[in-house]
Amino acid sequence: MTSQTVKGINSFHGIGGAFFPEQQPRSAWREYVSLIARAGLSFVRMGEFAWDKEEPREGKYDLAWLDEIMGMLDKKHVRVILCTPTAVPPIWACERYPEMFPVREDGKPYGFGVRRYTCPTSPAYHRLCEGIVARLAGRYAKNRQVLAWQIDNELGHPFCFCPRCLKHFREWCAKRFGTIRRFNDSLCTHFLGQTFGDFSEVPFPTTYPHAGLWMTWQKFFSEMTIECFYKQIRTLRSSGVTAPITTNYMTTWFGYDHEAMSAELDVTAGDHYSLNDEILFGDTFQHDMFAHAYLRGMKHGGNIWFHEYQWGRARNMPLRGETRWSALTQIGRGADLINFFRVDTCPNGIERDGYGLVGVHRRPGRIFSEIRKLSGDVAKIAKSIEGSLPVPSKAAFLFTFENHVDFARYAKHDSFSGGAGNGYAAHMSRHFGALTRCNIVCDIVYPNDDFSKYEIIVAPGLYILPRHLAEKLRRFVAGGGTLVMSSISGIADEHAKVWDVPAPANLTDVFGIEMRDYGAHYCKAGVVGIGGFADDFSCEPPGEVQWIDEIKLMKRGVKILARFENRFFDGIPAVTAAKYGKGKAIYLGAILDQIGYERFYRALAAWLKLEPEFELPEGLFATVRQKGRKKIIFINNPGPESRSFCPPGAYLDLLTGKRLEGTVTLKQFDVLVLVKCFS
Repeated sequence: MTSQTVKGINSFHGIGGAFFPEQQPRSAWREYVSLIARAGLSFVRMGEFAWDKEEPREGKYDLAWLDEIMGMLDKKHVRVILCTPTAVPPIWACERYPEMFPVREDGKPYGFGVRRYTCPTSPAYHRLCEGIVARLAGRYAKNRQVLAWQIDNELGHPFCFCPRCLKHFREWCAKRFGTIRRFNDSLCTHFLGQTFGDFSEVPFPTTYPHAGLWMTWQKFFSEMTIECFYKQIRTLRSSGVTAPITTNYMTTWFGYDHEAMSAELDVTAGDHYSLNDEILFGDTFQHDMFAHAYLRGMKHGGNIWFHEYQWGRARNMPLRGETRWSALTQIGRGADLINFFRVDTCPNGIERDGYGLVGVHRRPGRIFSEIRKLSGDVAKIAKSIEGSLPVPSKAAFLFTFENHVDFARYAKHDSFSGGAGNGYAAHMSRHFGALTRCNIVCDIVYPNDDFSKYEIIVAPGLYILPRHLAEKLRRFVAGGGTLVMSSISGIADEHAKVWDVPAPANLTDVFGIEMRDYGAHYCKAGVVGIGGFADDFSCEPPGEVQWIDEIKLMKRGVKILARFENRFFDGIPAVTAAKYGKGKAIYLGAILDQIGYERFYRALAAWLKLEPEFELPEGLFATVRQKGRKKIIFINNPGPESRSFCPPGAYLDLLTGKRLEGTVTLKQFDVLVLVKCFS
């Protein structure tokens, strides 16, 4: 099915909320529906954990309750994102088909409870999924109330090490490598004299902890997971579904290749929980922009959706205006749908008393009032932004699945540490956030994207650099692009085997440099700084260096933009720039702290003449959507203090209807939505 035949992909849908009527007394349904309508929500998301209600016994279905609640919602003009409930098989399925349970790294099987207790290679699981998905599609494929379909919930099976997966893994390896000799040579299993004589001997990497085997197994498991969920998409389409099909990604979960998973989805959507003291990807605005860019890049552009968005009743009480700030800022960057989690509050279980717009008492509070205001604001701008896209970004950061999984197992440096295997993403976000603080809107691109759309591509920590990706980056630079690379890049191939040439392997002629020695800062060296900046590269000293590449210049004309300052490393180039073809290749041979990155990228943006779409003082940020020649500018203040700026001319604020010129002040967590006045 083409994007032209899928309805609603490029439409602006506004805001909604997840709703779990099956967890609430039937006598309360009508009151919840009334609250949903009062809050101004356009849609709800339902059904993701309701398999036991929809199929209480194998082959015996009950969708009457779903018809009933959808009828109530329809009377209030509330549409539905309908979920397939396959994340949580019912107890009868688990007892009848225990082979569905995955096996953990320690060899112990999962059991019934919580969720995601399924193996992606289980035929029983596949068959049961097809049954419930086909039944839902048969009932609701043509239902005008269904806005979209969400497959499963937070896709990703637990890493499974069951005998069936081992059998499939060995077969996959045989097909992928052809001969056992090629397998041994590609992975370098010769370490410790542990080569294999036949594919039937290949183990899981749990008992054979080997970087190449981990990489190979992660690719295998990614393909098995993707194929498992693709079956649901195909079942929905063959049953006549024409509404968009998507899912709620756990942003930067490393269990499978997100770019590959997204190929058959109509739109990318994800979770976003950012109202916490500790957020993974930098300060509030930088975190929001990184999460957005990560989702947007999966399908190489196009507006995105959020299927779980935090609004309150969690660990932290959101500050007044903070939820509205976050939602409008994401809409300004190109989010066309924001589904908050959740309308009702879970009365018990693992998520007891969390996240709800209203408690089980169903008495609206402050957050409910703020959501009503937000829904009113969204209604005011909906017509103006319908069909609009973000202004094209000039800069992008390169993210690859292979690096994601390699750093998840082998961090290499503390700057790549991150919860749940997110070290690579966390490291990249420090670079991303530093450039974002310059008010430069950045994308994230994946290996199959069109690099020529960008002026600059930044590739921090590109440890795994296959030859084909190196060649694509080479063509990008030769064609006039600027490539920025940093330490721990260009060291190993797609099998996690170290290249037999110096880093950055296969790109040394592009950068004009080689790294023959490198390593983390050693305390005996004392403080290592960066200075000796080139005359045209104005940069504040970027703080203490945490990693040092001993750069060796390999061709004439390489410009040294900065040098290390330390009695052991004094004078060694720290930042270099080289011309290649029509473009430039810049190398940062160090790992820095966040202040250091911010100073470096501020200097780099000035040196490259990279200017923001809308000039603002520090602490205020702009995201811009465009439809034809019309630009809609979202100015946001992510902090708890008021900030002011002077717009270049007169603008109309679509939220207040006021004409703004001269000094304009944004209170804490405020957002303006501006269009240029031409009269």
